[in-house]
Amino acid sequence: MKLMTGAILMLVTSMVTLASCKNDQNPAKQYGDTLGSALKSAKKLDATVNVEEVKKSIQEFYAANGRYPADLDEISRFNGITLKSEQYVYDPATGNLQKR
Repeated sequence: MKLMTGAILMLVTSMVTLASCKNDQNPAKQYGDTLGSALKSAKKLDATVNVEEVKKSIQEFYAANGRYPADLDEISRFNGITLKSEQYVYDPATGNLQKR
């Protein structure tokens, strides 16, 4: 009888543990989801800020040199901003910069 009671208790404990680990109620998953969401938001904000920073640098370059930079590398050399040029479309005739 003792063995049967122990087995039933272990089975009930396992069922309760499994039931409490549903994805929508699992604190670890909620924490991970929150961190993932925050990271995505931060990356999006960083991309927006970076585009605005580069646009400002283009205008500063124009003010200092009387022309727009020939390419994004020239902007990098001018102000030291590290750019991933494959992420941008730059028109040196107008100084227009857009994110791809």
